[in-house]
Amino acid sequence: MLTRQSLDLRQQQTLVLTPQLQQSIKVLQLSGAELEQELAQALLDNPLLERLDVQMDVAAEPLPEAASGEAESSWASLEFPKHQGDSHDPDWSPESAIDQDLAAYLSEQLGLLRLSDRDRVLAQLLIDELDDNGYLPVSLDEVLACLPAELDIDESDLRCALAQVQSLDPAGVGARDLAECLSLQLMQQAQQLEPALFDCARYLVREHVGVLASPSQLRQRCAGLYPAELVERAHHLILKLDPKPGRAWTQNVSAYVVPDVLLIRGKDSWQAALNPLAVPRLQLVNLHDYEIEAHPALLAERQKATGLLRSVNSRFVTILRVAQAIVQMQQDFFTQGVSALKPMQLADLAAELDLHESTISRATRQKYMQTPHGVMELKQFFTVALASVDGKADMSAASVRAQIVQMIRDEPPAKPLSDQQITDLLQAQGLTLARRTVAKYREAEGLAPASQRKMRAAAGI
Repeated sequence: MLTRQSLDLRQQQTLVLTPQLQQSIKVLQLSGAELEQELAQALLDNPLLERLDVQMDVAAEPLPEAASGEAESSWASLEFPKHQGDSHDPDWSPESAIDQDLAAYLSEQLGLLRLSDRDRVLAQLLIDELDDNGYLPVSLDEVLACLPAELDIDESDLRCALAQVQSLDPAGVGARDLAECLSLQLMQQAQQLEPALFDCARYLVREHVGVLASPSQLRQRCAGLYPAELVERAHHLILKLDPKPGRAWTQNVSAYVVPDVLLIRGKDSWQAALNPLAVPRLQLVNLHDYEIEAHPALLAERQKATGLLRSVNSRFVTILRVAQAIVQMQQDFFTQGVSALKPMQLADLAAELDLHESTISRATRQKYMQTPHGVMELKQFFTVALASVDGKADMSAASVRAQIVQMIRDEPPAKPLSDQQITDLLQAQGLTLARRTVAKYREAEGLAPASQRKMRAAAGI
């Protein structure tokens, strides 16, 4: 096979991202917290960048559009609203009370028991192994294998320690599976229950815990052993037990979101404005040109700082433009709620603002707006349209989900609506929706099927 060398003349177009454009894209897609971290690092690395300490009134004012031919000196004096929160302002940085966690709660009870030091240490060891739901996710053999052999601890010692843990409050803590958890709770109620009811309930959780959600299967499996009426009573009793006894002590760290955009009620409509507490107030250090020329490294640092200020300003200008367009399209939502949310996609805003869809996506990712219905991510306003019978797609998926939730809330507890009945009601309103779609929306809202809702209503829970 012969090889040849040749010269070809070809014409092609390539898109080259300048460093400034790359930085603008990066800054735009950052969340508020990520931007604070980025700027904090920049303040440490760049000696020509500083944060202003001048106090200002908290008034949401949109930033001016940045002209491409603006002189560098204008960016050096660009003022960003200052982050006014500090450690002396409780309204800015609320501190949630640190509740006692499950391990501390159990350890406190353990200290009140008369135990030997050996048993107390083993019980504390098991307490430390519990998960957030109060279960012991490891076996006693695994715990035993981690203990030094010279301590001369056997499995019977761990079983005694586990029994001490399982005797603590809340009932069911220290269980190794769901059946044991429910059994422990039944044991603590044994004195107040009828012997037959207690025996039947223990049998159900021990032998048929996997079908507790199906009363019909329970009746079939218990036929000939217990009367149907007793099985139903035992089933209702089990439903009132807590399958996750430790979740009430689970300490969730509250995440406080500072909205990037505030919603202001005008005379006839809602308006969007930047939150001054979310916009950093930065500027270039004031140095004379001859000082910078005397140190060439400072010239590069000034260019970096100026580029960063441009990117930050461009970020908030874009966010404000996108937020204003969203507010203009969703005026009814802010007044009437989720049921009035209109279908809207990225392409709709991209066409209106003459921006690329990727820019809209970056400008709405982890960017939040303070609304009458709470703090919402801007991405939540984008939802697909559902076709109606007459062919007009004028209802969003979010509003349909809100309707399904409202239907279930208003249903008679003794006769809950099935997914097919909800589908028929929506179709009567002119919406073409499949039953599986209704089931998917219902599950996404955390709502149980009709059979389980009826069962819980009968049990009074």
